[in-house]
Amino acid sequence: MSLIEIKTENHIATLTLNDPTKRNCLSASLIEQLLHAFDACEKQNIRVIILTANTHASQSNDSPTTTQKTEGNTGEGGGGGVFSAGHNIDEIPIDKQDPVTWNVPYVTLLRKVRHTLTPVIASINGSVWGGACDLAVSCDMIVATTNTSFAITPAKLGLPYNTVGVSHFLGSLPTHVVKEMFMTALPLSADRAHNFGLVNRLVSPENLQSETLTLAARVASMAPLCLRVLKAELVKLSDAMNISADDFEHIQMLRRQAFRSQDFQEGIRAFHEKRPPNFKGF
Repeated sequence: MSLIEIKTENHIATLTLNDPTKRNCLSASLIEQLLHAFDACEKQNIRVIILTANTHASQSNDSPTTTQKTEGNTGEGGGGGVFSAGHNIDEIPIDKQDPVTWNVPYVTLLRKVRHTLTPVIASINGSVWGGACDLAVSCDMIVATTNTSFAITPAKLGLPYNTVGVSHFLGSLPTHVVKEMFMTALPLSADRAHNFGLVNRLVSPENLQSETLTLAARVASMAPLCLRVLKAELVKLSDAMNISADDFEHIQMLRRQAFRSQDFQEGIRAFHEKRPPNFKGF
């Protein structure tokens, strides 16, 4: 079964995450297929890409008792199923090496979404967890239902998120909201996300597809070459950060301490054992 469904019509490509029994977790195989789908879109006359998900099977699976080993393996979240449960925890390395480096497939996917010159619209119903939250934020626009929520959860695992990933959120939300999301790992509701400007259009679940297609058609009707320039300008300018080499190295040193710590091992171990972690701070 293909983990990514591709539909193309009127210069609009819809890419659907299609692994609902595993809550559309960002497994290595799903990421690989999604990267191939983006590459295929770039070779065609596609003017807008819609990124959405099949959540049907996940709606009955969105509970604390689910056995899927993902970042979204918790009962916190909305009532619309799971858009994506984030990383497959079994695929996160725990060998004291940086688990979120520049060249890992997940980070490559985020770069692809941000730097493809084709506008990308996320069409979301349900809860968005961990790495999938960064994927949504990396899109150019977000249409979401009232059932949607966003949770960035690495602190629950003792996983030090990378600097680039944090910057994605700072470019989309107020600083104190980003701090709350990262430091509490609690979901941000669709209403709050809309009020803060993360969500462009907040709609009812039954209107998600039509509202997304209306927005996509509007974007697709604009001059394609102009859109390519605009996306490149907006992404490059939003990515511009004034951070010294010394400050960056200091952050990397702190991250190394975290992913080499006993707390990181404890976070992953506690997750697998389905118990609260007992973090010690070393």
